[in-house]
Amino acid sequence: MNQKENATFIGFGNMGSAIVDAVYKKKCFNKITVIEPDSSKTSNLKSLSILTDKKISEEINKSKYVWICVKPQLFKKVSLDLKSFLGKDQILISIMAGITKNQIVEQTNHLKVVRIMPNTPAQISKGISVWNTTNNVNSDERIIIEKALNSFGKSILVDKEEIINLSTALSGSGPGFFYRILESFIIAGEKSGLDRNISKKLAIETFIGSAELLNSSSSTPEELRIAVTSPGGTTEAGLNYLEKININDIISQTIAEAVNRGNELSEESNN
Repeated sequence: MNQKENATFIGFGNMGSAIVDAVYKKKCFNKITVIEPDSSKTSNLKSLSILTDKKISEEINKSKYVWICVKPQLFKKVSLDLKSFLGKDQILISIMAGITKNQIVEQTNHLKVVRIMPNTPAQISKGISVWNTTNNVNSDERIIIEKALNSFGKSILVDKEEIINLSTALSGSGPGFFYRILESFIIAGEKSGLDRNISKKLAIETFIGSAELLNSSSSTPEELRIAVTSPGGTTEAGLNYLEKININDIISQTIAEAVNRGNELSEESNN
């Protein structure tokens, strides 16, 4: 069994489980192990021939790729456990928001690190991941990592880690912002007199259809907006109000707040 084809995942929450499900189905790794203290989360994995454990041990040495899929606040404890068992040729792959590659290197005494920011549509293989690596991760290793990332969506390899911090706010937190806006659409439909189920269906399908149209078109969002806006019509009236309340500033400040929180998480990890 080739070590470079084995992977261990530390943490099995929403994102960790989505990634494991995708890489398992796409056969990205020869053997998969999941380390999760809560055995109720991993009870269904035995039937899939996925190994499970409740804590980090020397068994982690059998995996070339070690994915850290825990909340940033738990990293200190995880890093202490990792220090004892990691081999120099293993690669740490982190999906933790706000924790930099340098912080991972310093807290684990390990030099080969990949930082990834995925998002929750990975649960249906429609995610987008932005990633960056330390220079000592070679091209063959990057190919294997990219294959894993593309098993649950699309990926963008960036040469500057700062881009990940900014991307975290836009694509990592973006689904949450999207759902909140969608909630408002549904509520607005109800207030206008629509049944809730009808309002929900109309809102969801409108968002999906608009996104798919944009994705399949060579037109920009601005061009598509102009095309659907008749002078003096209903769309123009609604858009005029969005401009009146300065929608660009509202969205920009929303993203800025998420960026700031990411920076705070990074600082908290140093303390």
